[in-house]
Amino acid sequence: MKKNIFVALDIEFDDALALANNLKSLVYGFKIGSVLYNKIGQEGLKKFDNLNVPIFLDLKFHEIPSIVKKNIYLFKQYKNIKFLTVHSLSSQEMIEGAVTAAKEINKELNVMAVTILTSSKPDDLKKIGIQNNIEEQIKHLVKFSKKCGVQGVISSAQNLKLIRELVGEQFKIICPGIRSEKDKGKDDQSATMSYSEFSKLANQNTYCVIGRPIYQSGNPIDNLKKIISNS
Repeated sequence: MKKNIFVALDIEFDDALALANNLKSLVYGFKIGSVLYNKIGQEGLKKFDNLNVPIFLDLKFHEIPSIVKKNIYLFKQYKNIKFLTVHSLSSQEMIEGAVTAAKEINKELNVMAVTILTSSKPDDLKKIGIQNNIEEQIKHLVKFSKKCGVQGVISSAQNLKLIRELVGEQFKIICPGIRSEKDKGKDDQSATMSYSEFSKLANQNTYCVIGRPIYQSGNPIDNLKKIISNS
């Protein structure tokens, strides 16, 4: 079983905890985003931390630098949060502050900069005043984020080759929007890729996020094994 998958726990607390217990030996770790975190808070987060598998805390911080640092300091008590996210479309001061705060609380905590969301379309950038096309903007944000000291970025797997050419093999990349072959392109994420395609491009510093294809219907363990076996 390949250990490069984060399972996105975008479901109710009890269901998420049960799913995590069932899958923890089969995957690399679990992604906890804002929806679940806002329901469970710090006390609920401890339940996942106690599973002793890597946690990808995807809260996408985008605030004034001092507030972002204060938010990150709140997670000092957790031993298994290995990745957290900030928006790259913010400021150098904010991102550098996030990297500093993360190092202060846990030297193994990786700050990952979100580039362009997988739901974004070319028109969306123009509507907020960005004239670059998506590829140009991703290049810019990846180079900017690396300069700010982050350990990696969040980006569609469709950009993997592009990003690796910019930053080399050691920089970490987490790719959301991974689907089974039959589910590709069927929801609100437009920049998707199958796990089979992703596996051909990924190295040891590349991870992916899979959620709905695992638990939306049927048996999650069987669904996960099927996704992996087709790669």
